[in-house]
Amino acid sequence: MAKPFKIFLIVSGSLLALLLVAAVALPLLFDPNNFRTQIAESVKKETGRDFAVGDIKLKVFPWLRVALSDARLGNAEGFGDQPFAEVGQLGVGVKLMPLLTDHQVQVSSLTLDGLSLNLAKDKNGRSNWQDLIDRQSAKEEQPKEQGETDSSIKLKDIDIAGISITDASLRYSDAQAGKAYSVNPLNLEIGALQPGKPFDVKLDVTTTSDKPKATAELELSTRITPDLEGQRYTLDDVIAKIKANGEEMGLDADGTLKLQLIADVGAQTYSINGLDAQLQAQGKSIPGGKQSLKLGGALKYDQKADSMNFDQGRIEAAGLVVTTTIKGSGLSGDHPKLSGPIAIAPFSPRELLKILDIPLETADNTALSNASLKANYSGSFSSAALDGLELKLDDTHVNGRLAVTNFDTQALEFALKADAINADRYLPPKSEGDSAEKPAGDDSDINQIKLPTEALEKLNANGTLDIGKLTLNGVKMSDVRLKLSGGGNAPRVQDLSAQMYGGTVKLNNRFAPGQKTPSYALKTDLNALNAAPFLQDLLGKDIVSGLGNLKLDLTSSGQTVGELRQGLNGSVAFNLQNGAVKGFNLGQILRQSQALLAGQAAPSETGAKETDFAAFSASATIVNGVLRSDDLAAASPLFRMAGSGQIDLVKETINYVARPTVVETSTGQGGKGLEELKGLTIPIKLSGNLFSPKYKLDIEDALKDKAKDKLKERIADELNLPEGENSEEQIKQKLNDKLGDLLFGKKKKNKPAEPAAEPASEAAPAPDTAPDAAPAAADAPTP
Repeated sequence: MAKPFKIFLIVSGSLLALLLVAAVALPLLFDPNNFRTQIAESVKKETGRDFAVGDIKLKVFPWLRVALSDARLGNAEGFGDQPFAEVGQLGVGVKLMPLLTDHQVQVSSLTLDGLSLNLAKDKNGRSNWQDLIDRQSAKEEQPKEQGETDSSIKLKDIDIAGISITDASLRYSDAQAGKAYSVNPLNLEIGALQPGKPFDVKLDVTTTSDKPKATAELELSTRITPDLEGQRYTLDDVIAKIKANGEEMGLDADGTLKLQLIADVGAQTYSINGLDAQLQAQGKSIPGGKQSLKLGGALKYDQKADSMNFDQGRIEAAGLVVTTTIKGSGLSGDHPKLSGPIAIAPFSPRELLKILDIPLETADNTALSNASLKANYSGSFSSAALDGLELKLDDTHVNGRLAVTNFDTQALEFALKADAINADRYLPPKSEGDSAEKPAGDDSDINQIKLPTEALEKLNANGTLDIGKLTLNGVKMSDVRLKLSGGGNAPRVQDLSAQMYGGTVKLNNRFAPGQKTPSYALKTDLNALNAAPFLQDLLGKDIVSGLGNLKLDLTSSGQTVGELRQGLNGSVAFNLQNGAVKGFNLGQILRQSQALLAGQAAPSETGAKETDFAAFSASATIVNGVLRSDDLAAASPLFRMAGSGQIDLVKETINYVARPTVVETSTGQGGKGLEELKGLTIPIKLSGNLFSPKYKLDIEDALKDKAKDKLKERIADELNLPEGENSEEQIKQKLNDKLGDLLFGKKKKNKPAEPAAEPASEAAPAPDTAPDAAPAAADAPTP
């Protein structure tokens, strides 16, 4: 046994000696720099690009190691002289003994320093790397020659001490888009790569953009456990830190990301566990100047089933805490589906708006102090719906369904029910001196205000909202139903029905988009409305009482308030029963008029400052913004009233005359003591600004009418006219007959008439009564 062992030692020693001699002699006898020309020609043959390399160093034992510097690969034609790729230093080595004895590939650390890549697209969209891809594709399509074998080395057979890439950079410019991006520097450290063993990875990179100007820094570390046989890769302790700055965007952001990633390539499942993402951002582009975001949960994607699960999802932002579990299916198809419960923990909307720096002023400072939401979410990448919605806002509870059926068209569908809403709490507060009336001399031109036509055209909503009790602008309603419909080219229609103040209201509002001028239509029907509390709540004034009805049927078109007014057409009708007009006492006014007629001092005001009526009605037509009414009628035990006139809604002027007449009774309000005014009509003229009109009692016309009536009565008495036959025409006829009798004498029956010329020349002077009658006839009104 000794001799064979001795022979083995001699042979082994000889081989080792030969390797030592080769390791020393080969670098001395062989200079790889002598082959730089051949290397460049070979690269150009493969790539079609010029190639140059600097110094090449070779080391043989114990590692077969090659190191080169200053390598450059030329750019594609038409992209200038700047190299496509440059390498400052590149080094790699293979351990000889394991390769020769056990066919094991043990690679020393692969080092790459100063790598620079310049990627570009020209104005025509052609890239400077497409020719390399085309050459490689053409080569892969060529059939292998007979006897040629696949000499690729399997990853599981490779043992690499590590990979180090330092000070690398990449620049991408797009002449077609006018944008450029760069990565500089990029540093990557990968630990020892051994089959089945975990290794560490560290990456830090800085990227910049020129349009807009922005910079982002990323630091990433993780430990990867590869299972090459099972095609399963686990990334533990993934930690990423990012900093971003965009001067033009007004943004500064810092964020961290922690998670575990499991990629089971064989099973085609990918999981993210222990997700913990946090982001803090500040700057002028951030609502409120500064915000933070936290995201947690677990995500699993099944590529085979084309499904995903997001469990224990939690999102925290701007004071909101949202929890959810989402399941998805058909994610790569045309109709993906997402579903799951979603909840928003109680929060303060007022504080949320404050955090987002959104101004808020409400009439009630305690409004928007508490809200929460629960619902079942369902949707896709193009739509979303909340079913089983439970929304609480302050004292209001809302439930039902809310959906956006198309994100692109913003199509909204809803079916909601609310118990009670006091909308006035959420309206802006009224400033001191707010009034529904427009003061005289107000120079603001409301007619120039543009209507929200663009917002109305974008409105695409269909659904119903039922409210048990609603308060809006002081008006109290119950059993409210609001229905919206329309979108696209279809008219936007709003239907409202409700119970209010003992009666009902129905409203139909229609908006039809137009290429140039949109059109509007409004129909309103108020029935059996108790006017006093309604107007008190609406206007804060008790101006009219009674049971009322109102009908509106209006159409118009236009882009501004002025165009809307000028194009207004339609009809208006109302009636009130058993009520009163507050603010003036018509009986008192008539008594004052009576005193003026008699030349006496006006009596002091007594009693309620209101005018009772049993019925009060009017209708009007509107043509091109001008309202005309000629049938105002009011009746009470004291008076009857008619009226006519018009209102110019564009110019905001009124020209109207009301004509109250005292009736033959003294039992009505203030009727006692007005016997002398019985039958007197006193015109009341309203004129000037619609919101602050001037009114005038036309006493002069009243006196003329009264004198005329007295004269008619006196003449009728003198002429012995029967009662009821005292019209102007009858009086005139009787006067003509009397005058004829006085001038020509009474005609006798069966006596021939005498020639007309003779009596004329012999006529006697008129009787003494004729001179008195003649002036009376002259004062009589002419037809």
